Amino acid sequence: MNRTGRRHRSCIHAGTLLLIILTVAGLHLFCAGSYRISTGSMSKALQKGDFVLANKLHGTDNPGRNRIVLYGHTSADGGSALLLSRCAGMPGDTVCIASGGFRVGGRWFPDAPAPVRLFRIRKDIRAPLLEVLKQLEIPCRNVSEDVQSLTIRLTAAEERMIRENLPSIVKMEPLANDTASYAFVIPFKGYVCRLDSISLKLYREAIRSETDGRASMRDGKLWMDDREVTTFLFRQNYYWMLSDEPEEAVDSRHLGLIPEGSVVGNVWFCWFSKDRKRIFRRIR
Repeated sequence: MNRTGRRHRSCIHAGTLLLIILTVAGLHLFCAGSYRISTGSMSKALQKGDFVLANKLHGTDNPGRNRIVLYGHTSADGGSALLLSRCAGMPGDTVCIASGGFRVGGRWFPDAPAPVRLFRIRKDIRAPLLEVLKQLEIPCRNVSEDVQSLTIRLTAAEERMIRENLPSIVKMEPLANDTASYAFVIPFKGYVCRLDSISLKLYREAIRSETDGRASMRDGKLWMDDREVTTFLFRQNYYWMLSDEPEEAVDSRHLGLIPEGSVVGNVWFCWFSKDRKRIFRRIR
């Protein structure tokens, strides 16, 4: 074979290899991805160190009810992480909160997410705390002081944001769990919500995200473009994610609603594990 023929065949091989690489990269980016489990949050189904494949092709069953889902979360300081939980609530489901737990998707779960809890915080960080509250637009609810500490009422999401923005807080001690009975709908695309004191607390982060930060809360009311807003039209679907081991991970009890745009996809099957019985086992 002459030199021209060898060069031509070499170009064909290089083109084929490039096509294969692009195809694999495309499948990984848009269709499926491999991930290593680094927490015990879903220890009933997955163990630390397991390698899994996640289905990224979103559809009517992805994310699906009661499926284990991989989703992203961005903290207030800009850091990002991938979290793993079970999808307990679908768009349009009603979450019913009661003393001792909550019901969603026909199932009862303990440890209800209290809308507002009372926390005790060291008094020596009063000034930076008040500054962070102002920056994050968190209202100073029932703030009181004694010689050594101050108390304030916060939602779970507000507590998380304060911890992320004020790492000097070593301890925020919850003093009471005064969860009242209430219910709310997990928003779906096209859902119009009438805003009240409870829904504002529950939907606040979702509304801020959908409005690119144009929405703000003042005096317990929602304001957009310098006018009060009493209803809101949601533009995407949301989910309620719960971990099998809530003490091992963060889920909707801490983060609240999970937007569709943050969902990577259902965890499909385990392709490697230290326990050989778990290898190539489909995850449900």
